[in-house]
Amino acid sequence: MRSWSPILRAVLALAAAWFLLAAVARAGLLPASFRGTTAVLIMGILASAVGRGLGLAPRWSPGLLFFPLLLDYILRHPLPTWVWPVALVALLLVYGGGVLTRVPLYNSNHAAWEALLTLCPTAMLRFADLGAGLGGPLAFLARQRPDGFFLGVEASPLTCLIAWIRTLPVRGNCKIHLGSLWNLELAGFDVVYAFLSPAPMPELWEKVRAEMRPGTLLVSNTFEVPGVEPDERIPLPGRRDACLLIYRIRASEPGTSPA
Repeated sequence: MRSWSPILRAVLALAAAWFLLAAVARAGLLPASFRGTTAVLIMGILASAVGRGLGLAPRWSPGLLFFPLLLDYILRHPLPTWVWPVALVALLLVYGGGVLTRVPLYNSNHAAWEALLTLCPTAMLRFADLGAGLGGPLAFLARQRPDGFFLGVEASPLTCLIAWIRTLPVRGNCKIHLGSLWNLELAGFDVVYAFLSPAPMPELWEKVRAEMRPGTLLVSNTFEVPGVEPDERIPLPGRRDACLLIYRIRASEPGTSPA
């Protein structure tokens, strides 16, 4: 289950907390004073604990804690019926690609953008962002390196649209495509950047080894390739484990494309 997407694990944590609380109440073990809002708060606490047990990062805990309270409030104060389909469509447009690819929406900070700039070769630069998100790194790098070419791939439609709008001022050397990162051929790129999740990293490494040229770079934000030691780590501010992991593709590795 730890390999599932964070969204699916969060839903599972909420469901498990509800069933556990319902079972305790059905068995008559829940005191009368713990019913109502108190029971909903207990469900949030249980969901947070289950979420941590399923490997969710600490930042998910507040959402799991307060989501049952928010849902209880909404049920007591019904919203217009049109709100729900609109909210569902909005969520799918923003996070739909992440559910299918097990990659949530992560935003790189400015320190990561600056570090990426130092990793780019001084000439003939071709850069790909796998899971471009809101387009921040691409817009920054394309402005700083007008001589380079920058391509971003994003699977979530609304997120891709925002990235497309954000990169309009640098459209001359920056493109955003809606689609799956797995369909992008990597052989023509000097630097490939990915801020994904632990789940796709083994498969991504196999794709990189099969398609990228020796001497080119895979740069992963925070998430390591299992069993492969990065050539360099660049610490980033924020989370304790935040860093850029640099993997240089070598000719001796089986499956790499010839130079």
